[in-house]
Amino acid sequence: MTHATSQQSFLADVSASDDAPAAQSTGMAIYRNAYRARLTDALAVSFERTRRWTGDEAFAAASAHYIITHPPHSWTLDAYGDRFVAVLADLFAQNAEVAELAWLEWHMQQAFAAADQPELTAAALAAARLRDEEWETLRFGIAAGFAAREVRHDCAALWHALGADPTSEFAITPIEPSALVVWRCALSPHFRLLDCDEFAALGQLAAGKAFGEVAAQAGEQGIARFGQWFAQWLGEGLFSAAQRG
Repeated sequence: MTHATSQQSFLADVSASDDAPAAQSTGMAIYRNAYRARLTDALAVSFERTRRWTGDEAFAAASAHYIITHPPHSWTLDAYGDRFVAVLADLFAQNAEVAELAWLEWHMQQAFAAADQPELTAAALAAARLRDEEWETLRFGIAAGFAAREVRHDCAALWHALGADPTSEFAITPIEPSALVVWRCALSPHFRLLDCDEFAALGQLAAGKAFGEVAAQAGEQGIARFGQWFAQWLGEGLFSAAQRG
């Protein structure tokens, strides 16, 4: 048996499902249990609020399924939950808020650990004294840890409820399709729900479109609203830099 074959056999035995043949030895059985317990603990830490929402039993079952079907692929357990949201979306297809909440938890952690970026402030932008034609071609870098997805439940309220008093009753509220945005400002991760119009504008700037092009799409009726959004984005630290041209 080659070394590679031996490693593959070991991994298959460690990560075997419950209906697989018994472990080859008492030592392997102990190691298999310890392996699963460690990975289960890692998921419970990364998705603490999700576990509170689903309940311990349902979360444990989802974790066991994930552990069997998705062995670790990184040297650090901090990365282990990177595919858990997709698995939860399948397992809790009738309760879509579970995957939405898990996505928020995961990306809040990713934002916290993201590489540092400078923060573009309104004062710094004003100090640049840009001419009108320079505003037209201005492009913005996005904040550290920026991520976004569509949600259909008020998982922002759910997040706060589960953190403030996890034993209290909470009824999840369906909402119109919205964008949930996560980013880091200074040392703290943040999130906010945006309506589709606001995210359409922010998403285009985040994708590198010029300020003038995005503003023009707002039209005469929407330019004031776009200006309010832009001022709020600056205040929230959503941009890391501005570049002419």
